[in-house]
Amino acid sequence: MTDFTGMDDAVLVKHATKDPEAFGVLYRRYLTPLYRYLYQRLGNSHDAEDLTAQVFTEALEGLVHHRYRENGCFAAWLFTIARRRAVDFYRQKPVEQLDDPPSPEPGLLAAIEKSENLQRLAHLLSQLDEDRRELLRMRFSTGLSYAKIGQIEGRSEAAVKMMIYRTLEHLHIQWEAENE
Repeated sequence: MTDFTGMDDAVLVKHATKDPEAFGVLYRRYLTPLYRYLYQRLGNSHDAEDLTAQVFTEALEGLVHHRYRENGCFAAWLFTIARRRAVDFYRQKPVEQLDDPPSPEPGLLAAIEKSENLQRLAHLLSQLDEDRRELLRMRFSTGLSYAKIGQIEGRSEAAVKMMIYRTLEHLHIQWEAENE
């Protein structure tokens, strides 16, 4: 029995079609980042869990049927599948009308301030284009490195780092402008 735990993704992918334990290591390695990414996209733990399972099922089928390019990056391929599943999810789901949000209990000033700050941040994020929001999701929801994000996006690590830095700087400036 081979110990796959310390192996890199490329070696694990080669073994994954023949040995389920190799795919299990890939699964454990990417389960949390992938779930966090989908949860950020969907905002619902149940839907994020379902899509996470679908993504790993599709990835395993892709490996077995040799749809994965050996010179590619497994993480990039996996998150590309996740992005497509999230887009498909929104295409299939009807838009729901939201009721008025429940009013908070009196005396919870800290909770109200936190809620207001989160609403302000959500508003600022909604003003960004989808490309920039996607970069922020991949960096902060999943904890992916700039290099992996670059592979997913087809950009250099430096370009990704600069775009994220500029996006954060823009958000900071907008936040401060609203405080004046």
